[in-house]
Amino acid sequence: MDNFVVSARKYRPATFDTVVGQAHITTTLKNAILTNHLAQAFLFCGPRGVGKTTCARILAKTINCQNLGKITSSEAVEPCDECESCLSFNQNASFNIHELDAASNNSVEDIRNLIDQVRYPPQSGKYKIYIIDEVHMLSQAAFNAFLKTLEEPPSYAIFILATTEKHKILPTILSRCQLFDFNRIQPRDISHHLASIAEKEGIQTEFEALELIAQKADGGLRDALSMFDLNVTFSEDRVLRYKEVLENLHILDYDYYFRLTDLLLAADLSQTLLLFDEILRKGFDSHQFIVGLSEHFRNLLVCKDAATIELLQVTETIQQKYLQQAAAAPLSFLLSALSVGAQCDLNYKAAKNQRLHVEICLMKLAHLPHVLDLSALVNDSDRTNGSLSERVEKKKDSSADPNPVTANTETVSLPSHTSEPANGYHSQPNGNGISAVKAAPDRAPVLAEIPKPVSTKLRTTANLVPTNRPTPAATQTAVTALVEVPEVPKEDKPFIFEQLKAAWNTFTRLRDQQGGSQTEQVILNREIALDGTTIHIALDNSLQNDLLNDLRQDLLTYLRQTLHNSQIQLESTIVQQEMRRMIYTPQDKFNYLAEKNPALLELKRTLGLDVDY
Repeated sequence: MDNFVVSARKYRPATFDTVVGQAHITTTLKNAILTNHLAQAFLFCGPRGVGKTTCARILAKTINCQNLGKITSSEAVEPCDECESCLSFNQNASFNIHELDAASNNSVEDIRNLIDQVRYPPQSGKYKIYIIDEVHMLSQAAFNAFLKTLEEPPSYAIFILATTEKHKILPTILSRCQLFDFNRIQPRDISHHLASIAEKEGIQTEFEALELIAQKADGGLRDALSMFDLNVTFSEDRVLRYKEVLENLHILDYDYYFRLTDLLLAADLSQTLLLFDEILRKGFDSHQFIVGLSEHFRNLLVCKDAATIELLQVTETIQQKYLQQAAAAPLSFLLSALSVGAQCDLNYKAAKNQRLHVEICLMKLAHLPHVLDLSALVNDSDRTNGSLSERVEKKKDSSADPNPVTANTETVSLPSHTSEPANGYHSQPNGNGISAVKAAPDRAPVLAEIPKPVSTKLRTTANLVPTNRPTPAATQTAVTALVEVPEVPKEDKPFIFEQLKAAWNTFTRLRDQQGGSQTEQVILNREIALDGTTIHIALDNSLQNDLLNDLRQDLLTYLRQTLHNSQIQLESTIVQQEMRRMIYTPQDKFNYLAEKNPALLELKRTLGLDVDY
C-alpha cells in the first residue's frame, strides 16, 4: 500500500501560476526575473499557510532554471522542470538552494556557518539562494552578525527570508530587504481550489461544504487542505456533505442564528433561552456563540444596503436567507443588538457565571423590540401633538369650544367608526364624531402619556425595563391622542440628612455592582454635609473633582428622584492636604531641632560646630 501524502504537500504549488490568492506577489516576482531586477534580499511576511515558503522555493527554482534566457514574456516566467537545475531541485539534491529553519538554528554560530558558506560561489547555475524560514526567531546577536552579509552579499548570493511576525524583526534587517506582504486568501479562492483538488481525486462534494471549510480556515490554505483531508477520511463513501462537515468541524450552523434572530424579533424570550440551552448541550462554547451572534447581526446590517452586500462572503443560498431576514429586521434593532452583543463579549471573561452573563444578554435582546416600539410610539405622539408648552397654549385658547369638557374629565379622541368604547370610558357625541369621557380621579389630572421606563442602570439604554407591546385595539383607542390637560407641577418634599445618607449609600452600591472603578468608590464613601438642599463634599485634588463631575448628573438625577426634591444641588471643594516634611539627613534633623529651639543656632555659632555627616 502506497504511503498517504497529505494534500498540502501533494498539491503544493510548483509554479507561480498555481499559487492561490497572491497575484500581486507572483506578478511582481515574475517581472523582476524577466527584467533582471532581482534584489539581494527578500522578506516574505504574512499569516500562516498563505504561500510564503512556497513562493520562496518557486523563486529560487526559477532564477536558476537553465532555460530562463529563452523566456520573453512575463506570463511564461516559470521553471521548465526539464533542465538539470530544476530536476535536482525536484529531487531535493540541489547544491545551490539552501533552506535554514531559524526556529531551531537561531544562534550566532549557525549564522556564522551560513556566512562561511556564502563565500563559495555556485558550482553550477547562476545563483546560490538561501531560504531562512521563521527568521524572527533569530537571536539579537545572530541578527547583528547577519547584518553586514545581508547588506553587501556576493553578486551570486540571494537571501529569501520568511516570517509570520514582521514586528519582531530588527528595523536594520527590514531596511536591507525588499518586503512582500502576503494577504489572507479569500474564502472563495480557497473553495474553488478545494473543488479542483476534489475533482482530481474523484471526490464528490457539496459546494456549501467547501465554503464552510474555507471560512473555517480563516485565510490559510494549508489549514483548509488539512480540514479537507480530515473530512474526506471521515466520509465513508468519499462524498463531502454540508451536514457532515458541520458536525465534524464542530461549527455552529447558520440556521441556529437565523432561528434565534427570528425569536428575538418576535420577543419570544422563553424559546430564545431554550434554543441557547440546546446549543450548549451540543457542546458549543458560549463565548464563541455570542461572537457568532454579533457577526450574524453584522451580516444582517451589511445586507441593508446593496452597496455593501459584497462584503458578505457566504454562499448564494445563505445570502438569500440573510437578505430575507435583513428586510424583516429594523435598523435600530440591529444597531442596538450589536451594541449589547459587543458589551457581552467584552465582559465575558470577567463574569463569574458566564452562562448567566450570556442569558442576560439574550434577555436584553429579546426585549429590544418592545423598547424600540415604545420609543417610536412616544416620538410619534410628540410629533403629532406638539410639545407640552404648545398643548398648554392650545388648551388656553380653546375656551370657545362649542362642546366644552369640564376640567375634572379626561378626553381622548376616538374614530367615528368605533363601535365599542374602550374600558372605563362612555361615549358622548360631539360635532366631530364620538369622544370618550372618563371621570378623573380625586388627584390632580396629569398627561396620559405612556411613562418612560425607569432604570436603576446609570447611563445606559441596555437595561430599560421592558413594557408589553401595546395591542392594536389599545393603541387605537387609548394612545391615538394625548390628554390635553396642563401638567400640574409637583411639589418638592423636604428630607433630612439620614434620608440623604441612605439614598447616597444606595447609589454607591449600584455603581459598585455595575463595575464602577475603585476611585469612584473612594469618592462616594467620603463624608458629606447638608446645607438646606445643597450637598457639600470635600475632595483631595482636581482629579477626584473631574471624576465627580462625570458622576454628577447621574448622582443628582438619582437623589432627586429618590428624595422627590428637584432642588438638590452638589458642591465640591478641594482641600489641600498638608505635606508632611520627611527628615532623613543629619542636617534635616538639626534644622528641625533648631526650629523648635532657636538657641541651638547660637550654640553652633559660638562653639564653631558643624553637622556630622
